[in-house]
Amino acid sequence: MGSVCASQSAANVVGAVESKSAPKEDHDDEIHDNDVEDDPQDEPATLRLLLLGAAESGKTTLLEQIRMLYNQEFSEMELFHRKSFIYANIVHSMKCILAFMKKENIDFAENINKDHADIVMTRLENHYCPFNEEQYRAIDTLWKDTNVQVAYNRRGEYNLNDSAKYFFENLPRINNVDFQPTPQDLIMTYVPTIGVQNVIFAAKSQSFQLFDMGGQKIDRRKWATMYDGIDAIFFCMAISEYDQMMIEDQSTNRLQDSLYLLEKISSEPKFLSTPIFLFLNETDVFYEKLKRVPLAKYITDFAGSTDKEALQCVEAKARERCCKHQGNMYVYYTCAINQAEMAKTLDKVFKKLLKEVR
Repeated sequence: MGSVCASQSAANVVGAVESKSAPKEDHDDEIHDNDVEDDPQDEPATLRLLLLGAAESGKTTLLEQIRMLYNQEFSEMELFHRKSFIYANIVHSMKCILAFMKKENIDFAENINKDHADIVMTRLENHYCPFNEEQYRAIDTLWKDTNVQVAYNRRGEYNLNDSAKYFFENLPRINNVDFQPTPQDLIMTYVPTIGVQNVIFAAKSQSFQLFDMGGQKIDRRKWATMYDGIDAIFFCMAISEYDQMMIEDQSTNRLQDSLYLLEKISSEPKFLSTPIFLFLNETDVFYEKLKRVPLAKYITDFAGSTDKEALQCVEAKARERCCKHQGNMYVYYTCAINQAEMAKTLDKVFKKLLKEVR
């Protein structure tokens, strides 16, 4: 097939795939339930995991999946908090679409939606509760406008929450005084990480403590405070953002920023031999975007033509940045909002992790 990207990995790619930085025996990828012995006498103390990545890379979604898959109940306060952010996500997403339409001079298909847009843009600020009748009608009617759909379909040109369509389509259910978020609602909700989130859970008869830290530039200076005593790194990268710029720095490409962060973490002296589990996330959006936005426009040495080659190219770029890392690195292609897929992936992750630390 030839090289499709400089230094491209030769790893095979099928679904949510794992591959290693150093080859071992040919059958090592075949993970079976008896690969990890569940002998309590051999169990190490609680393993400490550090979850890192740029803002909106899927870190919080991964954390929510772990909490739900490994039976970590949400408190009433946490549910109330996330419920509030669902309404805020809806308003923010519609404002993003409307701002893009204004910037691109896209008119509404229905003239009445100019008034509805005014309601959203001027009367909905810091909104964390159900919408009144006027507000609900404005958002619902706007979403159904043909030209709003045109703007939504161009979402690769601006920053829009991946959950936008999901919440707009579920608006009738959500905008109810008795609304209680479903597990899927919680997974889809974008809640910025503030400070350090600390979750303790058990998987494979082993206790874990996972620390999730904010990925905004202002938060990254705090990462080093958590570097001691870490047994493994979980690093999330939103590969679908290859054509987008950072909110805080419109001159920096989001994928390149994530690659820079990965390089920085992998070359940190305290982590040189620490296993890294790299989640190349948002594969669903990545596949969709490739049809409209060629990867070669942003990774100029990419010469492939298939989705598989594009994924391999991004993985190769990630591995290039980890050349100083002396431990194993495992790569997984994921769609973090897909609970069934993540259940299988995380099962493999924790099996591999326990093999690493023993």
